[in-house]
Amino acid sequence: VTGASGYIAAHVVQKLLESGYRVRGTARGKKVDFLREFWKANPHFEAVQIEDIATSDFTEALKDVDAVLHMASPLAGTQTVETTIKASIISAIEGTLNVLRQATAQGVTKFVLTSSWASLVDPDAKQGYEGLTLSEKDWGKTSREDLLQPGRSDMYVYSGTKILAEQAAWEFTKEHPEVDLATICPPFVYGPPILPLSNSFLGTPGLLYQLIVGEAGRPLPYQISPFWVDVRDVALAHVRALELPPLPQGADRQEKRFLIASPVALTFDSAVKHLYDTRPELRKRLPSLEEVSQFPGPLSKNDTTRAKEVLGITEYVDWRKTLEETIDALVEAEKTWA
Repeated sequence: VTGASGYIAAHVVQKLLESGYRVRGTARGKKVDFLREFWKANPHFEAVQIEDIATSDFTEALKDVDAVLHMASPLAGTQTVETTIKASIISAIEGTLNVLRQATAQGVTKFVLTSSWASLVDPDAKQGYEGLTLSEKDWGKTSREDLLQPGRSDMYVYSGTKILAEQAAWEFTKEHPEVDLATICPPFVYGPPILPLSNSFLGTPGLLYQLIVGEAGRPLPYQISPFWVDVRDVALAHVRALELPPLPQGADRQEKRFLIASPVALTFDSAVKHLYDTRPELRKRLPSLEEVSQFPGPLSKNDTTRAKEVLGITEYVDWRKTLEETIDALVEAEKTWA
């Protein structure tokens, strides 16, 4: 599992361990020791250091490995200037290809790639607000040149790199027909983290944390997107995808591309109302609902039929449960940040 210290990846590692797999996680620098310490009670987990997913040698990491779940990728908002935007594009695309190339060279052919709902739509996500029905058959359009245009937002670049990295992976399978690839495409992922949270970087749970940080009555934070899924559903999807048999010869390879999304949108105003009712002790930390900005158009629907029929994911965690458990975990984590 690459990038095993990540928010989603840690849940995937945990799910794999619970399912009886032996797991080797990769991470950078001090995170390796952190992972070893966290799972020290489990003899089936080990961690190895990989400093740069795009250029590092994976020979040791890939020894005796049967499958790779590639989850390491730069996250939106973690790059600022043009050079680092370029680096994030290279890291996402070349990182994916580096892992695929080195693994196939060592005889590994089973892969699960963490992609994103963002790969189904253009980087400005306009198709999310056109009342469409989106599925795995949809692809966003972009190019490296498009992403390097001056003034592109972090979110635009992040979304575009997800499109390009996943497309690069599928292109790779055309040259290497022995590769058995599945991709998982979730929208925003929420839910309680497994690893201890650092207040320097909260990942996507940080978007919900905005709802309880600041003075009471402040404006409701801007919401990038209401499309979401619980992290535990995403972890389950990765494990189920890993366990699928290869497709029959001649089948469309992208039948193993899976959209995983809750059927019910999670909007910040609904979240604030729910927290007001269920977490009265947080009322003094909640924003005002006087001004609730509208999304650009009618919300599109996510068609998750394939995940239901192929992965057996028939139900998704309810948004209220996800919200409560994420906020409770963040409030608990605050006590350790002093």
